[in-house]
Amino acid sequence: MTIHRSPTPGSASGLRRLEPASRLQFLPGVGPKRALRFERLGLTTLEHLIRHYPRTWLDARRFVRIADLEPGELVTVDGTIHSAAAVRTRAGRTDFVAALEDGSGAPLGLYFFGQPFLARTLRKGTRVLVSGELDAVEHRMLNPMFEVVEGEVADLLHVGRLIPVHALTRGLTARGMRKAVRLALDAAAGDVPDPIPAEVVAAHGLGPLCEALAQIHFPDDEERLQAARRRLAFEELFLLQSVLELRRCALAQEGRGLATAGPGALAARARAALPFALTGDQERALAEIVADMRRPAPMQRLLLGDVGSGKTVVALLAALHALEAGHQVAFMAPTEILARQHGATLAALAAPAGAEVLVLTGATPAAERRALARRLEAGEPLLVAGTHALLEEKVRMPELGLAIVDEQHRFGVRQRATLAKKGVIPDVLVLTATPIPRTLQLAYYGDLALSTLRARPAGRGRLVTRVTGEEKFPQVLEFMARELAAGRQAFVVVPLIEQDGRLDSRAAEAEHERLSGHPLLARFRVGLLHGRLKAEEKQAVMEGFAAGEVHALVTTTVIEVGVDIPHATLMVVENAERFGLTQLHQLRGRVGRGAHRSVCVLVPGAGAGALARERVALMARTDDGFELAEADLRMRGPGELWGVRQSGLPRLKLADLARDQALLEEARDAARGVVEADAMLLQPAHAALRATLLAHYREPIELALAG
Repeated sequence: MTIHRSPTPGSASGLRRLEPASRLQFLPGVGPKRALRFERLGLTTLEHLIRHYPRTWLDARRFVRIADLEPGELVTVDGTIHSAAAVRTRAGRTDFVAALEDGSGAPLGLYFFGQPFLARTLRKGTRVLVSGELDAVEHRMLNPMFEVVEGEVADLLHVGRLIPVHALTRGLTARGMRKAVRLALDAAAGDVPDPIPAEVVAAHGLGPLCEALAQIHFPDDEERLQAARRRLAFEELFLLQSVLELRRCALAQEGRGLATAGPGALAARARAALPFALTGDQERALAEIVADMRRPAPMQRLLLGDVGSGKTVVALLAALHALEAGHQVAFMAPTEILARQHGATLAALAAPAGAEVLVLTGATPAAERRALARRLEAGEPLLVAGTHALLEEKVRMPELGLAIVDEQHRFGVRQRATLAKKGVIPDVLVLTATPIPRTLQLAYYGDLALSTLRARPAGRGRLVTRVTGEEKFPQVLEFMARELAAGRQAFVVVPLIEQDGRLDSRAAEAEHERLSGHPLLARFRVGLLHGRLKAEEKQAVMEGFAAGEVHALVTTTVIEVGVDIPHATLMVVENAERFGLTQLHQLRGRVGRGAHRSVCVLVPGAGAGALARERVALMARTDDGFELAEADLRMRGPGELWGVRQSGLPRLKLADLARDQALLEEARDAARGVVEADAMLLQPAHAALRATLLAHYREPIELALAG
């Protein structure tokens, strides 16, 4: 018998060719009804199905005789059906059983749950290949994969090979998915447009797209599988980098004929009043930002600062340069709490320079909002801190020269672009307190220049981190009571619990009730903060905490970023294993912001596994946010690290940012070369790339490829 493990696309006899954009219902064996099942996975066309890459592969290439079977191994057996029958179980279910023989010993039992219809296929005398693991007790295989052999040639999809495992949904079986993918490859893979220009394919040794698509699903061996994964992962990263390069190039070419930085007199007055000297990192970052602001092309810069490194001061000094030049500044924060806090902080820092700072949020009274809108529309140079309210069309800022966006990854490309439209393409300064591994910088912020703050300003108290078990929680409460009695404050953070598909705050409420009634804390006021509270309730709690009226605050991660309470010296994180390292580092950064020694206590839950405890323990060994971010990327992946990704950017299915840094840099260099040579992608060689980007990623590149 000759075995074909991976027929090349187009080899299926008699199958007519279809366009990759053809609807799945036209694929033989699918039809309108089954097509609806594929649609639940977001698969509506043949190309969608071809691009539905496997999650993993099962290695069933080892063929053995029945007599040589050993439990616990995935193997393949070639035999003939000796007997077969449908059987009724006591539970009322009808199963299918068969016996397979190959002449080497006693027949092998095959048991299929709830599949009596197999009696039509696995009849006595039928030659079959089966792949599965032997159940040692019953000497049988449960629900094995199988392939009926007809004649001397077998095209194997389901057994005896590296078997693809695809994501499924109700009504679609693994067997049915593999068959549909094989038919789609045969009908259309040769015509799937390749978005990577031919010169890039040749320069990087990528090979034909058609071959990669066939091998990613039905690989002949590990070597071809890895080659296919590299080819398709490169494509994903190349598209991502092309989007970012197009945005960067378009903004760089958009000359305004104006500069947004004044001589620096206002900034100098504000600096002279600071109670500390800027760190070297702050000096360098400010110089880079001001230099960008003095150029005619709009600035697009990311200010990446570890927790407590002083990003707000740098942003304020940059804003004073813009105000001095007669421009308006928008400072946008992700939540109303942070917008108001930023407004208060910026106002205090800007007061020595005589600059006015105003706040605009959804809760701003109507009369105050109208008055502010009139001043902005008149072009008055003001610094306005706000939330998404700054994106409203009726808020006009004709002299917007600098847009500062705090915690960029919570907004995304669309919101940043909307803010940019408020003026004549203003300078954009993005702030993030989340240390970003280099691969994520390249992958999601490649359109931004980078300034980094690592050093913490002098005058901050020492911060230590301790990891303790739940059994030591009474001692933690005793320490908390002593801190509160000394005039300090404390955070107690609990994770949100997902209930019925949505995040539930009851864990925070239960812990608030427990601590409020605890004898050690009876004379202190314990507050509660979580995302389901109304905006005015959140504001009242935070104002009480900032004023020292609330002594301890039970909260969810709503306080993760930006909240600044100098008298808070204790952070307790319960079920710490449920948080990522980067998130824990952000939480830890809410204490140690004043002059007093501070402590962060991480309390893993009783059910935390060894890996989770290892992650938490790493927090006690280092306070370097960049080191922790790299570890988080390796352990949890970019999705866990970021939560909400930038809207509209290409999604990664095969590329792994934790291990594909070299490939990412290759793709970045290739994309940069293409865009620098053809900024609008109008050359015929770039037609497929342009069409792909416009079809799937129009939002983030509409400025670059407009028209």
